[in-house]
Amino acid sequence: MISLFFLGFLLLTALWNLYYTKHWNAGLAVSLDFLQDYVYAGDQAGMTEQIENRKKMMLPVLEAGFHMDKRLSFRDCENTNVSDFIYKRDIFALLGNQRITRKLTLDCPKRGRYRIDSADLTAFSMLHRQRFSIQYPVKTELYVYARRTNISDILVACERLTGSLQCARRLYEDPFAFSSIREYTVTDPMNTINWKASARTGELMVNTFESTLTERVMLYLDVEDSGILKYEYLIEESISVAACLAQKLIGKGMEVGICVNTALTDTEPVSSNADAPLPQPVCLEPAGGKKQLTAIEQMLAERRTGEKIIPFTKLLSGPDDPAPPEDAVIIFISKNAALNRQAMETFTGRDRQAIWVLPYARNEECNVKTTEQIHLIPREVTDY
Repeated sequence: MISLFFLGFLLLTALWNLYYTKHWNAGLAVSLDFLQDYVYAGDQAGMTEQIENRKKMMLPVLEAGFHMDKRLSFRDCENTNVSDFIYKRDIFALLGNQRITRKLTLDCPKRGRYRIDSADLTAFSMLHRQRFSIQYPVKTELYVYARRTNISDILVACERLTGSLQCARRLYEDPFAFSSIREYTVTDPMNTINWKASARTGELMVNTFESTLTERVMLYLDVEDSGILKYEYLIEESISVAACLAQKLIGKGMEVGICVNTALTDTEPVSSNADAPLPQPVCLEPAGGKKQLTAIEQMLAERRTGEKIIPFTKLLSGPDDPAPPEDAVIIFISKNAALNRQAMETFTGRDRQAIWVLPYARNEECNVKTTEQIHLIPREVTDY
């Protein structure tokens, strides 16, 4: 009798394991989602991890794991492991037709674009003798924009330069950009008279139009750190200055463009052959609006220190690089005074003015002199 009982038990166990092997992942779903599209460096981000069992069969032990860039870190370090990536693995016990959602908090000290492409689910047979795993595709990403920094001194200098262009702008009008109606003066051309408005008021009235030129700013960002001593925090400060300038200036209704001396692709190193074509730099033409700001901040978030670097002097003097718009204020952001000062002065010329933001380390002196056309703004930076 006992032997029949054990035989039946072994048979039931074998049948259960066979059934479990084929159906453990049926109706099983996992999703990972960042709660924000973007945050700024130094802030926190939220994330949800959801496991759902859509069948009646329970799963007594289910491991869910995923990995992502280790520059992010979880506030709760339980069940995490850091090597080349940061690995997160949680254990669930799921009843039939049950959904479990967990909320995770992440610290985001470094800018970047962070993606999670897959999640691993692992279950075990009775007595943990067999292990079953499957990989589920997921798609979620988070942008960590450059850290916010104070740029009030740069904005004051920029407003002075943009103000010097106002008189020139008023000399040109766009006939397709109607602004308002005012009374006629002897200097107004006949084709600007609004005859319907004149008939209503009994006096000659003329149309006025907006300027054909808008306030534009072109940023030239240098992210080269080629010295023996590396100053990564100065490069980060330069990127933060560029991002904050774009945000503030576009918010004031200006058009902002940017050029960065990193290549669009990083598959090959920059050739030492002088005749070899240089890779194309990352450039965005001046434009305004929220879409342009998003494009600039995302592009700056994705810049990595290991990317191909185009010499800043080549960026300013390359034959394939278009000259900045004639009405644009030029702002250079570069910590490399010894390498780039002459190139910036030549690029600006004698007839144009520009701003040079020069980040430098706190324990160093800034004794840089420039021409009258370039307004130097030294910026002492403490490592953070």
